[in-house]
Amino acid sequence: MCGLLRLAVNQEVVLFLRWGVALAVAFVAACTTVSELPAGAACGRSGFAYAGVQAAENGHGISAVVTSLGLPAVENGHVAGWVGVGAPGQGPGGRDEWVQVGLNSLPGTGNRLYYEVMRPGAHVRYAEVKAEVADDRPVRVAVLEMAAKWNAWRVWVNGRAVTPPIELPASHGALTPMAMGESWDGGRPSCNRYSYRFERVSVAQTPGGSWLAIRDASVLQDPGYRVEKRAVGSFIALATRPLPPDWALKQSPG
Repeated sequence: MCGLLRLAVNQEVVLFLRWGVALAVAFVAACTTVSELPAGAACGRSGFAYAGVQAAENGHGISAVVTSLGLPAVENGHVAGWVGVGAPGQGPGGRDEWVQVGLNSLPGTGNRLYYEVMRPGAHVRYAEVKAEVADDRPVRVAVLEMAAKWNAWRVWVNGRAVTPPIELPASHGALTPMAMGESWDGGRPSCNRYSYRFERVSVAQTPGGSWLAIRDASVLQDPGYRVEKRAVGSFIALATRPLPPDWALKQSPG
């Protein structure tokens, strides 16, 4: 399966999540050399595109150290690198249910640390934890079900809970963990590029913890994006077309 979400540019957004078929079940390490595309040209599928991993079994949380390896080049829409649990249809009665945390970028912005929550029958809630996160700065993020209260979850950043308990009905043992790089083209042909490193990706075996490195996982890769394996539980999700070497300078004031 393949996850997909849409971020709006305001603080309170409604995210849409699409799921498709996994395009691969093994990590890919081959590089592709390509020339630069002009602005307004697509470099992958239209709409949403993903590169990441999805656990083979449901779990009680997921954690990772996420780093943006360069300033994302966002022509339209957004890019993001996140970990989370849940999906459309995984909630009670086949309704949508999930929670995730990670980094995202919009055109002209740096990396923002955010989380979002989707409760069955409600709109997605999006919140920013930090407005600016420097490139090459690792951030340890996690979503974890509480040991003292099943079906209640919290978002963690660098070992600190940043949310109160988040009630997700009938979520105990029912949600799928994943770690994902994502691009949305904003409805216009675009070549959004990013490079996110995911390290120490682990899945909680029980509420409250008991972490194990993710091993049995499907690799998801949409055209234009890929996954490079680094070690057990570590990989890079990135665009097949590299970030322009002078992109960061172009975005700097003055």
